[in-house]
Amino acid sequence: MKVTIDLKFFIPAIISLVIAYMTVTYKIDEYITFAGEDNAFAFFLLASVMGIMLMIGAFTPDSKK
Repeated sequence: MKVTIDLKFFIPAIISLVIAYMTVTYKIDEYITFAGEDNAFAFFLLASVMGIMLMIGAFTPDSKK
């Protein structure tokens, strides 16, 4: 089975996962000011879940024609 990578999902997935990583390492605090740790945690969860879902959508199996 051959798997193809769909770039319109793969590139936003990488960007979203990098943003989630920047949230964990507090590097994103230079760009965004969060009201509290709960907001930063929710932002991390949303960015990481979006990145994972986009990554799943990026890898599609080729269909036989």
